[in-house]
Amino acid sequence: MADFLRNTFCATESRNDPPPGRQATAHTDNRHRGHHMYRVPLSVLRPTQITIGMDYVHAKALITARYSGTRLKRFMRDHALHVVVGPHNALYVVDHHHWARAWLDLGYFDAPVTVVADWHHLGPRRFWKKMQARRWVHPFDEHGRRRSIDHLPSTITGLVDDPYHSLAAFSRRAGAYRKPTRAFVSFVWSEFLRQHVAAPDKEAGSFSLALLRAIKISRSKLAEGMPGYLGDKLP
Repeated sequence: MADFLRNTFCATESRNDPPPGRQATAHTDNRHRGHHMYRVPLSVLRPTQITIGMDYVHAKALITARYSGTRLKRFMRDHALHVVVGPHNALYVVDHHHWARAWLDLGYFDAPVTVVADWHHLGPRRFWKKMQARRWVHPFDEHGRRRSIDHLPSTITGLVDDPYHSLAAFSRRAGAYRKPTRAFVSFVWSEFLRQHVAAPDKEAGSFSLALLRAIKISRSKLAEGMPGYLGDKLP
C-alpha cells in the first residue's frame, strides 16, 4: 500500500502544476501518531458521511486563509485528514471532512493525509462491515435519517449542508461541551440539537439565535449523560 501511494502521488505531482504553496508532494512523515503521512489530491478522497456543516466549513476556510508558505504547510500537516485505504486502493476520509471541504473550496489542489488503516485487500462487504464496527461511516442525510452506504457522495464536493453540524461544532468551540475524542460523537450532538433547537433559516441573525439556544441547551439538564457534558462546569 505504501508503494502504491508513494508511486501514485509522485506521478500526480509531475502531471500537475498547482499554484505556489499548493504543490502535490509524496513525502511521508512518521511523527504523526505512528502512521505514514502522504500528500494527495483532494479530488481523489471519498467521504464516509453524507453531510457537513457549511457554516463551520466557512469558518475553517477563514482560519486557513491566515496562513501561507511554510506556515500553511505546517498548519495543514497539524490538521491532516485521516483516511482508510479501501477496496481498489480508494482513500476514504474518516475524520476532518470539514477541513477537506474548506481546503477544496479555497482552491487547494492537495492535502496531507494520515493512513489510519489499510484494508485495500478486503471486498466491499467486509470493508463496510469493518468500517461500521469502528464507527467510521455515518450515512445520515441532512434530516438526520440513516441512509444506505450507496447514498455516500463519491467526492468531497458532494457533501451537503446540515446546519446542526455547524451548531454542534460552534457550541463546542464556545465551551458548551468537551471536545470528543472520537469523530462520531459530533453526530450524537448534532442529533441531540436537532431534537431541541429549531433549524436556522436564511434570515439575518437566525443562525446566531439558534446557536445561543444550542449553547444553552447543551449545558442544561436535558444534555446530562451526553458525551462531554459539562453542565455548570468550566470547559
